[in-house]
Amino acid sequence: MIRQFLPIVLSRRVLRVLCLLAFAAVVGRAPAADIHITAEFKPDINDPNKREFVNTTPWSGVCLNHMALCISNNWWSIDTKVRGTKQGNRGSLHGPGSFHIGMPPPRQVEVVSEDGHAFIVDLKMIGAALRLRDVAQDGPNSHPASKGAAQGCAISLSNARTNNYSVMRMFNRNDGGDGYQVCTLHWIDSNDYWVEEFDFTYALTTPSPLQMRSGVYTGSTTYRVGGTGEGADFDLGDDVVLDDNSVTVHFSLTVQHAFQLDLPPGSDRAVLAPKGGWTQWSDHGIVPKALEREVPFTLSSSGQFSVSMQCQYPLPDGRCAIRNLTEAAPDAPLDITLTLPGFRDALSGADVVGKTLTTDMLPTVFTADAFVIRRPSQLRFAVTGEAVEEMLEHPGSHYRGDVTVIFDADP
Repeated sequence: MIRQFLPIVLSRRVLRVLCLLAFAAVVGRAPAADIHITAEFKPDINDPNKREFVNTTPWSGVCLNHMALCISNNWWSIDTKVRGTKQGNRGSLHGPGSFHIGMPPPRQVEVVSEDGHAFIVDLKMIGAALRLRDVAQDGPNSHPASKGAAQGCAISLSNARTNNYSVMRMFNRNDGGDGYQVCTLHWIDSNDYWVEEFDFTYALTTPSPLQMRSGVYTGSTTYRVGGTGEGADFDLGDDVVLDDNSVTVHFSLTVQHAFQLDLPPGSDRAVLAPKGGWTQWSDHGIVPKALEREVPFTLSSSGQFSVSMQCQYPLPDGRCAIRNLTEAAPDAPLDITLTLPGFRDALSGADVVGKTLTTDMLPTVFTADAFVIRRPSQLRFAVTGEAVEEMLEHPGSHYRGDVTVIFDADP
């Protein structure tokens, strides 16, 4: 009887993600209109169907006073820090001379990781809000800027009351088209008003994080804010003077995938033997078709990973070998295959069933359409064909070889 021992070492490199959000401090008369939108994807093993980014942007703007309503409608507002003045026009019913906000069409913004992987984020402005205060009359006798029905939009968040200097919060829900959207109301006073706050509310469509590598993806886009005729993306109508007429939106999307490889005890050693044992050979002289062993394990992964292999005794054709440590004999080549149910080859799209591993191939990247949890998988090691007959010509020999299979969670 021949006993063969094949120690197998499986290892993985765990990706460590350091999330850095850069904020610029600007010294000057007015603060820079730079705002930051952040989102993250951290898969939950208890909720594998969760496949979307979570918005982690701090609350600011109109939603701070209407938190329950914003949360229930999945609205997210940001104060742009744009400040200035607007002159009222009592005779204007609607249009640029009235309480007026023109909205920009949707945009696509590229976000790029530190290692150069790029994806597209769709940014749609679905709302805007103005907080105005009468320059001449501050306090209980302050005049509101507008009242009555809006044109081109719906007022969803409003503090507009007579004698309330916090005159109105407007939310534009007319987001059905991709064109330039305008919301106007009747202007009822000819006074000057401070623009105390200008917010926008947005909808963000992110790429599928399951297709993104772990890391931090950053990008930015700039909007102009100004009056009619100034070519502004956010058009606030006539007679507008602003301290800062540009708003740069910075994106930071953090992807932190989960990866876990679980091996049962004793999986670092694979003893090759015929299926059903050695009886057919020892009792009847029937040469086994293969000496083999399957090494089971479970795999959990929410992102892409690669698999490669290293050998103690590499062969020219890329296979590993086991060597006769007892007497001089040819090395026996190993056929090593990998089966990962639920995963596929990221390049070819083929299911990972009996995938051949060799040392002369580039690390193969695997992916899945969902967060795969504790999926039973296997590595198969086998000596087949004529190599088995050659080994049996050296009874009592001890064949051995080390094989390292590397699972890299950051391919």
